[in-house]
Amino acid sequence: MRRPGDPYDVVVIGGGIAGLTAAHHVALRGMAVVCIDEGGHMGGLVINVSTLDGYPAMGTVGGAELASGQLEAILDLGVEIVPDTATALSIDGDIKTVSTGMGDQKAKHVILASGARLKSLGIPGEESLFGRGVSQCADCDAGFFVDQKVVVVGGGDSALQEALHLADYASEITLVTRSNGLRAKQSYVSRAAENPKFTFRWETMVSEITGSDGVEGVKLIPASGGDAEDFACSGVFVFVGLQPNTEFLAGTLDCDDAGFVKTNSSFATNVEGVYAVGAVRQGYSGQLASAAGEAASVAASLPVS
Repeated sequence: MRRPGDPYDVVVIGGGIAGLTAAHHVALRGMAVVCIDEGGHMGGLVINVSTLDGYPAMGTVGGAELASGQLEAILDLGVEIVPDTATALSIDGDIKTVSTGMGDQKAKHVILASGARLKSLGIPGEESLFGRGVSQCADCDAGFFVDQKVVVVGGGDSALQEALHLADYASEITLVTRSNGLRAKQSYVSRAAENPKFTFRWETMVSEITGSDGVEGVKLIPASGGDAEDFACSGVFVFVGLQPNTEFLAGTLDCDDAGFVKTNSSFATNVEGVYAVGAVRQGYSGQLASAAGEAASVAASLPVS
């Protein structure tokens, strides 16, 4: 039994599926655990996905539904929730301290499951028109584009999955990718290729999003360079990769050049007692089931004091 003021056994940073799974399995082992998640909403990026593909569950399950069930389960197990953002990680011997605006949380072990956020293009018009035609959530915003032309930027699983959802609403979907092919699952690629609403612009980049009160079009340029082409559309959906949520680490853990945390095969970092699982770590497969599996594996490996 943890006494007030004593360190927790485990601090979990992040309330996505990896973080919820880690907190759940740690608590099942009778360990004292606190989970830090900005806003305390839980679920991460998957709460915006209406139908999870490739997650082992009976029947169709949505991201919000899955996260809600996991949150209820960890609360029943006594997991404490800190609805704030982790701002720093410091190490003092066997004790790790995670700082937040609501105070410090100390523990013997840390499971870093802070995930990643969608990258932006960083081009003119993207920020100013976000929420007015620019989006990164088709499940949230597809209904605003019924019988309209939209552009989807990206060629991976997220871009294709979101574009296929948009196809139930929009009249035309132009998928823009800087490569000469798609990196997405073959099932997504086949469905898009067979859908007459889709056109593809290969080896092309969006250099600007235009419009005043809302999106009116984009400027397209060849990936190799050249003159810009004006292309009319009402919406732009951006899915060009992920940026790990690791800025708060400030060099505490070894990360690669893109900011993803380096781990060994047991998901341990270079600091003893600190682990990284899911989208925040280098080498993550991108599969939601893998994130949950990594979290469960780490939870099972921790020594019970």
